[in-house]
Amino acid sequence: MITRRINVLLLLTGISADSHAILKVLIDIHYRKIREPSPGHVNSVTTTNIWHFRELFRREIAKQHGAEAGRVALASLKEAIKCYAAKLHLNRGSNILKPNRKVNNGYALTFEQVRNFDGRVAEAAKWSDTLGLSDPEKPWMKGLPRTNFVSDMGDAFSYKTDSHFAFLEREVIEPVISPQGQRHLWLWLTKRPKYMEAFARRIGGMPVNVCAMSTVTSTKTLGRVDELRKVDAHCRGLSIEPLWDRIPPEALDLTGIDWVIVGGESGSRESCRPFHVEWAEELREHCRKHGVAFVLKQLGRNVFVKGKPLVLKEPHGGDWNEWPKEHRVREFPRYFHDYRKHELEALLASR
Repeated sequence: MITRRINVLLLLTGISADSHAILKVLIDIHYRKIREPSPGHVNSVTTTNIWHFRELFRREIAKQHGAEAGRVALASLKEAIKCYAAKLHLNRGSNILKPNRKVNNGYALTFEQVRNFDGRVAEAAKWSDTLGLSDPEKPWMKGLPRTNFVSDMGDAFSYKTDSHFAFLEREVIEPVISPQGQRHLWLWLTKRPKYMEAFARRIGGMPVNVCAMSTVTSTKTLGRVDELRKVDAHCRGLSIEPLWDRIPPEALDLTGIDWVIVGGESGSRESCRPFHVEWAEELREHCRKHGVAFVLKQLGRNVFVKGKPLVLKEPHGGDWNEWPKEHRVREFPRYFHDYRKHELEALLASR
């Protein structure tokens, strides 16, 4: 997909180039230099390798077609790799140009390779209970149980196999429904709600303290909302972050949806797509009309208000003290407030 985009842009500049073939040759040359390739050193054109070979690729294109072609190719490559989780893996995982580089703890060898880590959800289940507590810096979370994000840096539903689902039952569901895990609320995010629906069916429905969620970034991925509705869960949410383009409110069916999180794109200013606050305002009003909790998580790096850029100090646009007051909305579903409600009432009465 990335190399196809580069080829299209090069063709628009009047240059014929097979980006995939050029990258494959570069990767072959360096892969053969590694004496003992690890599982993280893959001899193929992957997102990880494309990123690590970006400068060599630019030089090769420039050598064959000129400096401007090299610049176009590099700019296209940088623009195509948007996923923040991917970028973190690209900088912390394996690199065949640096075969001895150690992979950071908690990261897969490469972004394309799913790596299971035992015990991480069980450890999170032990974290302290926040019921009834307040944080002056996060007033929107006052009194709520702790909320833990599952799959914020990857997708646990990358596979639909018995062995993988068994792993998720053992490593996610068991800790979540344990006495310690039941103190918390768990937000489980996926880009593959079809697989989540199959998994929920397998286990007899998601636990009561799990909010099943899916990512939507534009009208192109709205089909995931219909798929998420089929997940047997007590609470469902949408992560519309980053929002890459306007989603007309009439196109977003909120039936069976309890929560909508919206945000702009973070990263370098030159690579972030524009985020128009009016897009979020429309969705906020749409949520209010249908009784759905709404969160404006961040404005991102490249934010516009009424067509004019809004310059913020915080690079992700996540400090709501910098925002216009009407945009400071962070709500949680009624379900979250009702979960452990009686415990909270008893706790407050005893104080």
